[in-house]
Amino acid sequence: MLLIPVSAQCVDKRKQKPMSVSRWREVTRMKTDSTIVSFADTMFIWFRPRDSFQYNVKNGFIYKGTYTINEDSVLDFGTARYKVAERKLLSLVLTNPDGIFYFNRDSSDTVKTIVLDKEEKLLPVTNIDQMIGKWSVYRREVKEKASGQIDNSVAVRTVYITGPSTDGKQGYVFSGTDPRNKWSWYIKSLGTDQVLDCDGKNKRILKVIKCQNGEMILEDDGIKYYLKQFK
Repeated sequence: MLLIPVSAQCVDKRKQKPMSVSRWREVTRMKTDSTIVSFADTMFIWFRPRDSFQYNVKNGFIYKGTYTINEDSVLDFGTARYKVAERKLLSLVLTNPDGIFYFNRDSSDTVKTIVLDKEEKLLPVTNIDQMIGKWSVYRREVKEKASGQIDNSVAVRTVYITGPSTDGKQGYVFSGTDPRNKWSWYIKSLGTDQVLDCDGKNKRILKVIKCQNGEMILEDDGIKYYLKQFK
C-alpha cells in the first residue's frame, strides 16, 4: 500500500510545466558536435498565454499556434520539434538533429515588428491567375463542431495551381498521404462564389477565404488550411 503514493509522486515529477510567457532571441548556433556556425536567419520565439506561440526567423514567415511539451522535454510547435536542453530565467537551449540553438531572453521591441495586422482587409479572388504557384500547408485549424480525427488521406497538404490549360486542369491538390508525383484531385475551375471546383478520386469543393500577401487560406468540411509559398 505504501508504494502507491510514491509511484504517483514520481509521475508528477516528470510532468513538464508549460513555457513561461516570454520572448527569446537566438544568439548562438552550433552543429551537433558543438562546432559554432555562423548564421543570418536568427530565430525569434514568443511563448504566449495558454500554451500558444509565435516564432519566425529573421525576415521570414511568422508561425503561430499552440505548442506541447512532453515528459521528455520535447517541445512541439507542429511544424518543428526541439528538445529543451536548458531552461533558465534568462537563457534557453534547444536541440534537434540539425544542431544546438542558444537563446537569450529578448526584451527588445523585435516582436512588435512581426505581429500580423488583425484588421487585414480581405480582397476578393476573382481570377485563378491570382493564385498561381505551389502552396504548402503550414497550419490547420479545426472548427469545434468538426468531429473525429483528421484523415491524412483527405487532408490537404499541397496545392499546385497552374492556371488555365488545354487539358481543362487548372491545378492539383495533394493529400497528406500522396507521393510527390501523384495527386488526388485536380482543379477544374474557380467559381464565381470563390470556390475551387475539384475532381479526381472524388468530387470536392474548396472555399477560398484568402489569397493575398503571400498567404492562402482554404476551407473544407470544418477545417481551415493555411498555406504559404515556401522557397
